[in-house]
Amino acid sequence: MSPSFYLDDIFNDKNKKEKKNFFSINELVVHFEHGIGKYLGLINLKNNEVESEYIMLGYANNTKLYVPIASLHLISKYRGIKKENVDLDKLGNENWKKERKKTIKNIEDTAIILLDIYSKRKVKKGFSFENNIDLYKKFCRNFLFKTTPDQQNAIDSVLKDMSKSIPMDRLVCGDVGFGKTEIAMRAAFVSICNKKQVLILVPTTLLSQQHFFSFEERFKDFSTKISVFSRFCKKEKETILQIQNGKINILISTHKILFKKIKWHNLGLLIVDEEHRFGVKQKELIKKFNINIDILTLTATPIPRTLNMSMNGIKDISIINTPPNRRLAVKTFVKNYDSKLIRRIILKEINRGGQVYYLFNKVKHIYKIANKLKKLVPEAMIDVGHGKMNGKDIRKIIRNFFHKKFNVLVCTTIIETGINITNVNTIIVEQADYFGLSQLHQLRGRVGRSFYQGYAWLLVYDYKKITENAKKRLSVISSSKYFGAGLTLSTYDSEIRGSGELLGKKQSGHIKKIGISLYTKFLKNAIWNLKNKSEFSLSRITTFKPEIDLKISAFLPSKYISDVDIRLFFYKKISNCQTIKELKILKNKIFIKFGIIPNVVKNLFKIEKIRLIAKKIGIKRITFSEPKGKIDFFKKNSIDIENFFRILNSETETWEMNGKTSIFFKKKFDKNINFLNWIKNILNTVK
Repeated sequence: MSPSFYLDDIFNDKNKKEKKNFFSINELVVHFEHGIGKYLGLINLKNNEVESEYIMLGYANNTKLYVPIASLHLISKYRGIKKENVDLDKLGNENWKKERKKTIKNIEDTAIILLDIYSKRKVKKGFSFENNIDLYKKFCRNFLFKTTPDQQNAIDSVLKDMSKSIPMDRLVCGDVGFGKTEIAMRAAFVSICNKKQVLILVPTTLLSQQHFFSFEERFKDFSTKISVFSRFCKKEKETILQIQNGKINILISTHKILFKKIKWHNLGLLIVDEEHRFGVKQKELIKKFNINIDILTLTATPIPRTLNMSMNGIKDISIINTPPNRRLAVKTFVKNYDSKLIRRIILKEINRGGQVYYLFNKVKHIYKIANKLKKLVPEAMIDVGHGKMNGKDIRKIIRNFFHKKFNVLVCTTIIETGINITNVNTIIVEQADYFGLSQLHQLRGRVGRSFYQGYAWLLVYDYKKITENAKKRLSVISSSKYFGAGLTLSTYDSEIRGSGELLGKKQSGHIKKIGISLYTKFLKNAIWNLKNKSEFSLSRITTFKPEIDLKISAFLPSKYISDVDIRLFFYKKISNCQTIKELKILKNKIFIKFGIIPNVVKNLFKIEKIRLIAKKIGIKRITFSEPKGKIDFFKKNSIDIENFFRILNSETETWEMNGKTSIFFKKKFDKNINFLNWIKNILNTVK
């Protein structure tokens, strides 16, 4: 069977993430011990009749490093800032290790600040919400759909957090249309049942109106006072007074509320919707609420700082990957601007009874664009909507569009959040190269919200002339067509823009020097150390593995698995196995896909078994070059001393102790394979 068959077969949805971690030729990578280099491919080398496969890396001055496949875990992709300006490290130069040490010290300071934020919330006394089960079930019955498994898990986690006396700080990350609003509604219901007020912060006036209508509909049977506070609000003073005397149960507001000095009657829950849309100033004001109330953050594409805090255990996170039943992923295309293409796209959609968003994000020229479209597609009924219209006019436009009084809405990014019109299944974005990944993903999420196929057309004036970062963004958004892509896109976004903003710009220099992947590992380690009052450990960062050097050929031959990507895939799978059972299952899969397993592949699996046993009992290193070998173990180990000394005493000519942590052995074998079985049995006896 062809390699392409294997690629399609092997790289199923479960393994997509691992596939993305493969290296491309000349791609920048980071070796933990040697620094930034370039991946140059796999190479077979023979040394004293022992053949093995190595990862070849290129460094400064055209030097090369050959890394054994067993050390694959020491190499990661370089994900940093402006890769084109990154210099390769020099092999044998101490600069890399000095930079690594300097970054570690800086990251430890960063971890202290992050944990300080975390610990302050943990020691604050919050409110333990009680759930009126009968009322709650009645409220849930009004939900017209069945919750997806991920959605239900998120709901359960939120309610569990709310029941604790420690203030909740949870991030719910789910793609557009995956049901985050329902989670917010259930949390809000529990809050008002406990006579606590709820503030829902949204980035746009349009979204505040959308939520207002949705919440009013769901809460209509429960005597709940819901109000909106935005630039369209006509009775500001009256609304503020009702907030202060407790007459408003749920307030849905834009950031405008943050600039008002309000003494809440009994605020218990803050819900921040689409966090990435708020500016730095607004986020600083939101922090003032982070004292002793529960906070729920909803987002499709979390900003890098929030994502890092979640992944590093500072925030709790729930991820919704399950799409609603019968939903289809939006098909996305990147094209040069072409009036004939635009005409075909619009006609195709309106001829099937659908509607179209045509997005042009410059109010100054938007009516000119609309008139141009009217001439291009006279069959279409076209109107315009943008953020500088007064509230009454924009609401009328959206209402008319919802009721199909026209079928093409020429608009700005005002539609990015808050509009849910299921009959709109095509969006055309002019000058798409001017938008960020998160924005493009949100805009794409405005279409295909029912059971019909949705289409997103991203148009640029001349693809060859747009910036490299714009090309990367468009490439990523067009290739990320699967459901649940929002979280992935936020990671890509941080790679393209650089995510030095964990706690400020001072971090970006360190990230550039060592890359985001390694930076994140260091940060996780520093946080773990502080939480567990432990010393810094390089081995914990690199996922320590015992060194096994047995002078035996052990690799995946190219004649057996010809495709380099597939070999890398299986090397990584073998390296990531945590148990002998996992190794056995993987070995069986290889046999099923590629046939009878060669001896060198059997050796690879046996050596990995030895490594797993050695790690479990506290062995640091095993080396062997017939007839002599050596075993080094840590002072702290779990070796069965009784069995260990029984073996030593029974074969005194074979074994010789050297100090407290090393042992030599001397033994001849007919075949190397027998040695693997022998040492494995020895380790099994003393584990």
